[in-house]
Amino acid sequence: MSEISTDNMGDDKPAGGGPPLPPSSPPDAGGEPGPIMTAESLCYAYGDKTGCRNVGLEVWPGEILGLVGESGSGKTTVLKLLSGQLKPDSGTVRYADGSGTALDLHALPPAKKRLLQRTEMGFVHQNPRDGLNMIVSAGANIADRLLSSGARSYRGVRGTARDWLERVEIDGGRLDDRPGQYSGGMLQRLQIARNLVTGPRLVFLDEPTGGLDVSVQARLLDLLRKLAANLGLAAVLVTHDLAVARLLSQRLMVMRGGEIVESGLTDQVLDDPREPYTQLLVSSTLET
Repeated sequence: MSEISTDNMGDDKPAGGGPPLPPSSPPDAGGEPGPIMTAESLCYAYGDKTGCRNVGLEVWPGEILGLVGESGSGKTTVLKLLSGQLKPDSGTVRYADGSGTALDLHALPPAKKRLLQRTEMGFVHQNPRDGLNMIVSAGANIADRLLSSGARSYRGVRGTARDWLERVEIDGGRLDDRPGQYSGGMLQRLQIARNLVTGPRLVFLDEPTGGLDVSVQARLLDLLRKLAANLGLAAVLVTHDLAVARLLSQRLMVMRGGEIVESGLTDQVLDDPREPYTQLLVSSTLET
C-alpha cells in the first residue's frame, strides 16, 4: 500500500483515521435528505465482455463513496454510468437535483443532461489532459464552465477564475498560462478547479492521484479532503489504491468481475473484510 502522509489534515475524523463523516449518512437518517443519487440493477456489456452486472448503490449528501477493485473489475464502467457518460443496457440512475426533483439521468433530453453535467456535477479524470482544453489558458478552462452556467461579466468571470486557482493552491498570477506550462500535480488541481467553480453537488473522481508522485499525491489528497468538507460535496471515488480510499471515503464498495462483492464503512471493510476476495485484496496490498 502506498505510504501517504497528510500531516496537515484537520482532526475532524473518526477514531479509525478516516475522513470526517458526512453531514447526512444512510444509517437512521430520520428526517434527513434522501440520497443524491440512486442506481438500481445497472448492467453494461462491451460486446460479449461484462462491464458490470446488477450494480445498485446510493450516494448520500456530503459523503464520499469509494469503489475499489483490481483492473477490469468494473469500477470505471460504473463511474461512467453514474455520470451519464455511458448508457446502461438495463437498470436506472436517478439523481435528485438542486430542487429535490428525482430525475432519471439516462431518460433526460441530451441538452438537459449536458447542462446537469456542467453545473450540478463534475468529473475529474485520471489524466487531467482528458478534462482540460490544452490549447487555451488556465483561466479560460475555468471560465468555460462559468459561461456555460450563464455567467456573462468578463471581469466577474476572470476574478472567479483567479480565486479558484488560488483555492487549489496555484498562483493566481498564472491565470493566463496554458496548461502545458503546468506540472502534473498542478494540472490535476486545475482540473479540480474547473469542475468545482460552478458549485456542483456531486463529483466523480476517476483515479485522481494516479500517476502522481507520493508527495504530490499527499498534497492533492489533503486539498480534496478540505474542499469536500468545506463545500459539502458528495463524490464517488474510483481508485485501485486502498490507502487513498481509506483517506478520502466514508463508505466503500469492492468490485470483482463487474459485481459488488462487499460494501460497508471504509474502516470496517479494510480492517475486517468478510469476503475472501476483499481479504486477498487487502493482504496483497499490505505486502507490496
